[in-house]
Amino acid sequence: MIPLSVNALVEALISLGRKKDIFCDLYIQSSFGHSISVEDGRTEEITSGSAGGSGFRLLCDGKTHYGHVHGITSDVAVKLVDDVIKTININCPLPMPAPEPLVKQEQLTNAQIDSAMLREIHHNLVKESKYIKKVTLRLSTSEKEITIINSRGDLVRDTRYSSRFSAHIVVEKDGKLFSGYESRGFSLPFAKFLERTDTTSTALKAAKRALLGPECSPCPAGKIPVVLSGEAGGTMIHEACGHALEGDIVYKNRSVFKDRIGEVVANPAVTLIDDATIEGAFGSYKFDDEGTPAQRTILIEDGILKAYMADVFCNKMWGLPLTGNGRRESYTSYPITRMSNTFLLPGNMEKGEIISRVSFGLYAQKMGGGETDPTTGDFVFNVEEAYLIEDGKITVPVKGAILVGNGPQVLKDILAVGSDLELDVGFCGKNGQSVPVTDGQPTVLIKELVVGGSDI
Repeated sequence: MIPLSVNALVEALISLGRKKDIFCDLYIQSSFGHSISVEDGRTEEITSGSAGGSGFRLLCDGKTHYGHVHGITSDVAVKLVDDVIKTININCPLPMPAPEPLVKQEQLTNAQIDSAMLREIHHNLVKESKYIKKVTLRLSTSEKEITIINSRGDLVRDTRYSSRFSAHIVVEKDGKLFSGYESRGFSLPFAKFLERTDTTSTALKAAKRALLGPECSPCPAGKIPVVLSGEAGGTMIHEACGHALEGDIVYKNRSVFKDRIGEVVANPAVTLIDDATIEGAFGSYKFDDEGTPAQRTILIEDGILKAYMADVFCNKMWGLPLTGNGRRESYTSYPITRMSNTFLLPGNMEKGEIISRVSFGLYAQKMGGGETDPTTGDFVFNVEEAYLIEDGKITVPVKGAILVGNGPQVLKDILAVGSDLELDVGFCGKNGQSVPVTDGQPTVLIKELVVGGSDI
């Protein structure tokens, strides 16, 4: 062995990569986080924590070999690399271990979370209505230092921030409970997050949604036109279409979009983007978790399928161009193809003009949870906030709305795309890993969907 330097470790991985067309990467992470939750004006939980570790992946002969350790010093990392290499019986000289940290270990300094702000929001909320029975507010922020070294010769260092606020409100009226939820998040240090986030307004929106519950009529059921608001957040696009455009799902024969590059798959008004470069967006990053620069990828352009999202595994296995979508939850997991910020580009129609086209239909203001099958594109989604559209106008709020349909068919049945693009934040789960994402859309008119509720 030779004395360790980062450059020597890079050279060792490059040398390893020349053997049997191997790709390998070493991911080192040190993270710190703070969170606070206030329930009914009382501080319920304050947590601070840190984590650090290294993960080493080796791709060889179509198989992934992976190991991780809870340590970030160079001697620990080199031992990990050596252990994984031994599983494929390849000799590769490695630098001599030396107990030096490979990422910075400073404690998180960007967070100044104070429960007083949350208690003030609670105080203002309960003035809104005597029916508000429970208010849960949560603030969190984290900072992650990462270093990525791979057999392409990349040496990537980055600092990633994530900050989020959420409000969950419960209303009780006539013995029945109704709830509303709203959140905001950015990949920004906490102070900058607060500059861009109106936490009081976010909490009020959740409260108004909960207070709307007692006023709702049963949702009619049937096959009717549906208008999805920009605030619906692109949930349907993300779940029913986005996952089916992830390269690993495509080439494992689990996507309806396989072998359809260049084909018309949507209305010409539809252009679908995945863009990890949007400054401050919750799903943004400079480099993905394999060291590939983040980029803006046009998935569907003017209704034509242009590309799939791809990571290194997709590139090595099926020759897909790298799109910077190799992501992982932490050093304990190897990267897989994931979305970042996925959204429909806005059109040029005003929201009011779109609604005026509908004589009778459903207006989905806010989507809830649901299920989708990327193999078929079939989906079922709950609608958290919905209204009837009658004679071109939004009228009464309705409850119990469920949307049933097929993602690829929805893309074809989009009749109008609005100019009011809005983005929503969340966490996306896949293969047991959760990563921050943004999804979005402008107001869109869908020709028809099966709406579950009461019979019309």
